[in-house]
Amino acid sequence: MNKFLTIIVLLLMSVSVQADTKNKNDLQTFVNQLKTFSADFRQTQPEEEFFTENEAYGTFKLQRPGKLLWVYTKPEPQDIMVDGVNLWVFDRDLYQVTVRDMYSVKRDFPLSWLLFDEPIEQRYRIIIRHQDSGESWFNLRSREMTFFQSLDIKMKDGKMVEVHMHQSADRVTKVKFKNVVVNGYIPQSTFSFKVPKGIDLIGQPLAVN
Repeated sequence: MNKFLTIIVLLLMSVSVQADTKNKNDLQTFVNQLKTFSADFRQTQPEEEFFTENEAYGTFKLQRPGKLLWVYTKPEPQDIMVDGVNLWVFDRDLYQVTVRDMYSVKRDFPLSWLLFDEPIEQRYRIIIRHQDSGESWFNLRSREMTFFQSLDIKMKDGKMVEVHMHQSADRVTKVKFKNVVVNGYIPQSTFSFKVPKGIDLIGQPLAVN
């Protein structure tokens, strides 16, 4: 009887592992099939000193592999672009552009798992937080030291609708997407950055092939 129960338990564990692997693959499948992504977003970040939350709004466009445009429209305008090689940050209020080699900061860039053609589990451990009625939460924990301890990804009806970026237990940046369009048309010129006249440039960009 004990041997029989042991076999049953092992079989159940095997089914559970297979199901878990399949569910993890749902996130990888979404990434593999993703060509473009665009959305509006609302970002919240805790303000420890005043026990409140800072809010920011903007738009997000992505083209895989390697191209991204993250634009804050308010309260302070700022453009963040990845052109495939370089990471550009345009602080409009400061009249300043900073550029860095994207691969030098790739490890700490919170959306690199989505941006590049590589298996997610190559750099992250995927933990399933919740799955119910077309809604799934995945936790990504980096296999190496990074700026963010972990990321939470919410998928709903096959679309990414929310990302939480954990710097620590009490420092979590939350981004909610709306008006999401997956694999829609985005012009190539969207991801080409030119330093405006009169703007200071810090850093030296690499040539884009």
